[in-house]
Amino acid sequence: MKFALEHAFPLDESRASMVHSFFWDVRKFTVPWVHESDQSLGQYLGGYNNIGGFVRKSITDGYSSYLNSRGCAGVVTWTEWAKRGFEADGVDQAKVAVVPPPFDALSVGRPHEGCNILFIGRDFARKGGDVVLGAFASLDAPGCRLNYVGRAQGKALDDIRSDRRISYFERASHKALSEELWPFTDILALPTRADAFAMTVAEAMSRGIAVVSTSLPSISEVVEDGVSGLLAPPGDAAGFAERLARLAGDPSLRSKVGRAAQERVKARFSPELIGRKLLDVYGRAA
Repeated sequence: MKFALEHAFPLDESRASMVHSFFWDVRKFTVPWVHESDQSLGQYLGGYNNIGGFVRKSITDGYSSYLNSRGCAGVVTWTEWAKRGFEADGVDQAKVAVVPPPFDALSVGRPHEGCNILFIGRDFARKGGDVVLGAFASLDAPGCRLNYVGRAQGKALDDIRSDRRISYFERASHKALSEELWPFTDILALPTRADAFAMTVAEAMSRGIAVVSTSLPSISEVVEDGVSGLLAPPGDAAGFAERLARLAGDPSLRSKVGRAAQERVKARFSPELIGRKLLDVYGRAA
């Protein structure tokens, strides 16, 4: 439907000298365009949908030909891991530039008692909802609470509702997140099994919040393990629980990791830095 609508209602390019397109756009623009995506099509098909072999290669070959065409002036992606994915798909490596999303460093934390852990994940299995619930259930840290944002079903939902230490939000508005959850969060827990960037990780770091996540290649570029966050191997539930317990039981460590995380955001993701990188891509593409 998306592709059909894009072709049925083409962009008005009469005033444009360049187009910046996002996420699997397949339109034929009449002016040069820069394409942006958080991962390559091959990484998406393999990591999110378990599609491989001839089917995956046929799809990625076709899309790479589209990105290698003369009209495509550049490809923007968010990590070196994703850049390698585009190159593996067959996209001209000279076209690919790493320009992650920008994040402002924020100081909006509010005083509160105890230790509040936040999980945000709409995809229960991929984001590791089962792992975070198991880790929290085993946590021996008085005063800790879990704010669970995302859809849970069956036994997981029963476990959430039976634990008075857990607050459940199937959906949370931007206002609720920014005013009621993030300012009172001490730890972001995200045991994700597959992710191209994990925006919530960078968001937490921008707020000076300690992060426990997984050592996926994309996340390892954002979080320096042991310095600006703690990372466990994907699928290592025991390792994740141990790291979560370490942060939950040590306020000074949480503070130290949170400060380092915010400094890393300032150094790598400031809007000024990202803006200069994007303007450089536009300048080379013009």
